Amino acid sequence: MIRDLVMRRATIDDAAALAEIHMEARAAAMPWLAVVHTPDEVFQYFRQDVIPGSDVWLASSPAGIAGFSARLGSELGHLYVAVPFWQQGIGTALIQMAMLTVPRLELWTFQRNTGARQFYEGHGFTAVAFTDGSENEEREPDVRYRWEGPDDQT
Repeated sequence: MIRDLVMRRATIDDAAALAEIHMEARAAAMPWLAVVHTPDEVFQYFRQDVIPGSDVWLASSPAGIAGFSARLGSELGHLYVAVPFWQQGIGTALIQMAMLTVPRLELWTFQRNTGARQFYEGHGFTAVAFTDGSENEEREPDVRYRWEGPDDQT
C-alpha cells in the first residue's frame, strides 16, 4: 500500500485526469479491446456525466492521482488504477471505500479481463451472469458481478 494515500471526492477539475487514467489503464490491461470513443469524447463523458452524476472517489498520493471509482446506487460503473500504481493496493482501497457506502455492489467487466475478474472475485464478488457482448459498445463478451455485504437482505 502506498504511504500517504488520501481518498477524496472528485470534482469537475479532475475530469481530464480521470479520462486519462481510464484510457491508459484500459489500453494496458485490455489491448485487445475495441476503442470506440475519442479522447475528447471520454473527457466529456467524465466531465458531463460521470463526475456530476455519480459518487466518484479518487485515491491520491504525493505522486498524483493513483486511481478512482465511480458508483451510481449499487452499480460500480468504474474502478481504474493508473498504470504506474498497479499492484500497490490502490484498487483494494477503492473497492473497500465503495463497500463501506452501500450494502451491495454490482458491476460488469469483460470476460477476457482476467486481472479484473481475479481482483473482484478475490474481494468477494460472485459472477451472476455472462453475456455474448451484444449489449455493450465494444461488442465484447462480459460478466456481471455482485457483492453483498453482511447486512444485505435482498
